[in-house]
Amino acid sequence: MANPLSLPSSRRPASRSRRRPAIVLVAAALACGLALPGLAPSSVRADTPVLADTYNPGTTHPEFTKVLVVGITRNAPARRRFEDLFVSILRGRESQGKTSYSIVPDLDNIPDPNKVVETLFADQVDSVITVRLVSLDDRSEAQWGAAWRAEVGQSVRIRPYIVASLQQLAPDADQHGVEFALWDVQSGVRLWAGRSGPVKVKKLRKSATDLVQDVMKELRHQMLL
Repeated sequence: MANPLSLPSSRRPASRSRRRPAIVLVAAALACGLALPGLAPSSVRADTPVLADTYNPGTTHPEFTKVLVVGITRNAPARRRFEDLFVSILRGRESQGKTSYSIVPDLDNIPDPNKVVETLFADQVDSVITVRLVSLDDRSEAQWGAAWRAEVGQSVRIRPYIVASLQQLAPDADQHGVEFALWDVQSGVRLWAGRSGPVKVKKLRKSATDLVQDVMKELRHQMLL
């Protein structure tokens, strides 16, 4: 049986037709110069964090039409940067994309995370991209990678995931990891996840473009968009 946590295969599922983009809550991190199948060689540079590990359980999903991008971090500039980049690419593909910061500007002062989730989902979105920053100042990349693989293997649903993440926002750090995920709102399941490598906070905003491009290429390669 194939390991769903392994790097993506170059073979595409024969039974799945190309879909339109979905709403995604985003979160992932891990720097590495390893090229992934389906990613353009130009996107993989030794000095730039790229996707280093991915998860795809092969779950089927309906056609998506409305995409919400949710950055989960108290680093407001990084949150806006990631959300704007995803929405820009989605709109370029003639899909409806929306930033979460335009709905909930401040994630650092939230009395009730459940009400925040209800507000985010009030616009009848059908998919979510999440981007979550994690602090790597207190642990190694290997420790974080192992914890990430254990977490994505669990049957977590989108709403509890966001609520829990908002209650445990990573502290400010010199070095972060970025975790990304694509979710189906109707079923609540995670359809795909990926992580980058360690990113220095001073380089985070500049690295966002490369990371978002790699995520979108991988989602297209996996025929999830």
